[in-house]
Amino acid sequence: MRVLRNYGLLDLRCAASGPHPRKEGPMSAGSFRAALVAFSTVIVPAAAQAEPPATTVQYQVMVSAGLAARKPFEAWFVLDKSSDPRVPGYSIPAGATIRFVFPKSFTPKPGGVLGAVMLKGWSQGAISTKFITALDPTNPRVVAIHFAAPIAPGSVENPGLKAIHLRTNEINPTTAGSYPITIQFVDAGALSGKTTAIAHITKKPVPNIAAYNQLHPGKDEDWQHVRAGHAAHLPIDFLATLPNECRSSFSLKSTGDRTLNILSDGKPIGSISANGVPVVLTPQPFGPGFARLGVVEVHAKAGSTAGMAEITAALNGGTHYTIHLIVEDR
Repeated sequence: MRVLRNYGLLDLRCAASGPHPRKEGPMSAGSFRAALVAFSTVIVPAAAQAEPPATTVQYQVMVSAGLAARKPFEAWFVLDKSSDPRVPGYSIPAGATIRFVFPKSFTPKPGGVLGAVMLKGWSQGAISTKFITALDPTNPRVVAIHFAAPIAPGSVENPGLKAIHLRTNEINPTTAGSYPITIQFVDAGALSGKTTAIAHITKKPVPNIAAYNQLHPGKDEDWQHVRAGHAAHLPIDFLATLPNECRSSFSLKSTGDRTLNILSDGKPIGSISANGVPVVLTPQPFGPGFARLGVVEVHAKAGSTAGMAEITAALNGGTHYTIHLIVEDR
């Protein structure tokens, strides 16, 4: 069993993983249940329905089965703000509730794990705030998050709400396909209203790769600014998760042409490549501990041309993740 830190919470690889239920804030369980009943019958004014953010459903960065048929639903709900930390995210007032309404194709599992993490827009970038996550007592296909404290955009390190990691006891449909999930923002100020996000359910779990910021405590390795001819301040770490493979050893091998192969037990399973202005990618070997956790690391050095470089990690038959590097004149 492999243990990683995920937003300050334990994530047990090859076992149940993800955040634990959040039960924070002054609201009692009884009053929250009463509020959920009230919210379940709320009618959102038509004029407000254009205000909620457009939302997409994406893989949770440390799980390969969260959008697979017959598996418990776990994913990121990504709001329509750039992941660039210089772009402010959304604010959420205290007292707001966000409700996720799953269609009947999903099957509630009694006693399943339920939890959520508010995100700044990057992996391991949790927002510290107080909220409660619970099922609507009148409808087990509704997960509600009630905020006891606000979220507000601030500095580059705290740009506001850009995504929500949601882990549920909803079992995904038995058939692969696209399924709409209704998201209701209640008492959320300018965001109040209703929107829909599409969950693309696959036939089976897929290989998953994403940035892993835990080795430089939660700092965002994406969107770094670096002077031409200099190395990026933070190394670029990726975490690969393979379905049904718990103990493979990961490494990188240079192939030239600005590309590195990702290897699992010596076999190619994907690649890391650079596009845009020239950068040099140098693999950083890890010992067996991190290698068996699925972590690979690249050091990036900018060339002499200013502009944007995109460093993309992709797994064969699975997901991909792009890191942006802004190269500035000397």
